[in-house]
Amino acid sequence: MSATWIEVDLDAILNNYQEIVSHLQPQSRLMAVVKADAYGMGAVEVARVLQEAGCEAFAVTTVSEGVILRERGIDAPILVLGPVLKDEFAEALQANLLLALSSLEQISDLEQTALTLGKEAQVHIKLETGMGRTGFFYEDLEDLAQALGECSHVKSVGIFTHFARGAQRDRNYTQEQYTRFQRGVTRLEELGVSGLLKHVCNSAAFLDYPEWHHDFVRIGTLLIGHVPAPRFAGKLRLRDPWVAKTQIVHLRKVPKGTFAGYQSIYRTKKDTQLAVIPVGYADGFGLIPHLVPQGLWDFIKIVIKNFLALFGVYLGGEIVTLGGRTVPVAGKVGMQLTILDVGDNPCQLGDEVVIPLRRTLANPRITRIYRREKRIFLKREMKEGFLPLYPEYANDDL
Repeated sequence: MSATWIEVDLDAILNNYQEIVSHLQPQSRLMAVVKADAYGMGAVEVARVLQEAGCEAFAVTTVSEGVILRERGIDAPILVLGPVLKDEFAEALQANLLLALSSLEQISDLEQTALTLGKEAQVHIKLETGMGRTGFFYEDLEDLAQALGECSHVKSVGIFTHFARGAQRDRNYTQEQYTRFQRGVTRLEELGVSGLLKHVCNSAAFLDYPEWHHDFVRIGTLLIGHVPAPRFAGKLRLRDPWVAKTQIVHLRKVPKGTFAGYQSIYRTKKDTQLAVIPVGYADGFGLIPHLVPQGLWDFIKIVIKNFLALFGVYLGGEIVTLGGRTVPVAGKVGMQLTILDVGDNPCQLGDEVVIPLRRTLANPRITRIYRREKRIFLKREMKEGFLPLYPEYANDDL
């Protein structure tokens, strides 16, 4: 096995699923969002255990994500949330995927493709209420209703929108979006497009607005053990299913004053040990998304951090865990090799190091190990599926 791997606890994901379901309104069901390979967890593996647990629907962003699930035995409804190009219609319909309808231009091509294949294209109408990405504006709804009424092979079965600021404390914008959604639904019903399944809640709105659960809630973040924002901490009893690990591949003692890493920005302050781990930004380690400051204090902290860096003082550097103790990265994270200052902690070659690897930034080529009910499975590549680590479990189905 590689010296770097990721362990995914499927029992933790099931715990999160059951916790979410226990807070659903009676009329609502959970649509599990497994886009981006289930946020790096492994979409096939996550969808399998959720379907087995009773999950009734799934959502992805692209047709290819949905097709992979179909090929791996996921037979529940799968909604493609993102826009779909004309060339992808046939593949989507052959896989019985639900499509998000977000523009008038899609309708005639989708109708023709469905007619040619002898299939019914079922769609969920996306309303644009303030996200600024995809969907129909209120002014488009009369033309939409007319176009749908002229179709014999395109059937609208659902309607939804997406909240731009669901995780923020200020609820005004989200409430305005919901008002626009309700107005759009009412207008379509007046135009004869009715009886649609409704869903508006992402993970944040699911927690804040139980009265908006409708027919489905779309949950991704909560399933993988994260809350959408710190203010939601403790609202659900979630378990983190993810841990990324690597091993020490080089170790040596160095004297005080030794430079470490690129640009020599790190210098040891005492006699110490430097350890090398085979992971770096090519694996997603040390990468962070670009975040917009949330308020004046957040902005001030960013300015202070960058100002101190001019004088060789680096705040917020990567911290890893070795033998239950935290140790810092010595200097810059490398592309594939990174140096740690492990001090006088007892360690040796091959010791495990827990690394803070963000789920969606983790290189998909890193080996995933799946744990469920004390069984361990190794996934090397998507095409190979599950490979039991231990032969005594070779006949177990996950």
